[in-house]
Amino acid sequence: MSDNRARIWFALFVLAVFCLGAGTGILIGRNMGPPPFAPFPLHGGRGGPPLPMLLDRLTSELQLDATQTSQIKSIMDQRRGRLEQVHRDARERFEKEQGELHDAIRAVLRPDQQQKFDRFLEHRR
Repeated sequence: MSDNRARIWFALFVLAVFCLGAGTGILIGRNMGPPPFAPFPLHGGRGGPPLPMLLDRLTSELQLDATQTSQIKSIMDQRRGRLEQVHRDARERFEKEQGELHDAIRAVLRPDQQQKFDRFLEHRR
């Protein structure tokens, strides 16, 4: 067998082993489910499960009794508004800082670069 053919066979063997390992990892990962006590935020939405799903998961994983479940639901309901307000405040502060950053960058640019920068920002949105 020539040296090139041996390299090709070796490369194909390595590729086959890689694909087999990746496929096995995907199958095992799907069947394992989420890790126990995986971190999740209390607010739901993009960052985590909605509160009813979170409460169900806590009830199941922590084996809460009915009284505990009721108490935790009450705590979540009481804190929801405060968490949403913190999120809104943080978002407003972030947008203000981002606007000031963009203004500082624009101040350094020539007019033609400013137009390109504005298009760049529009494209990112």
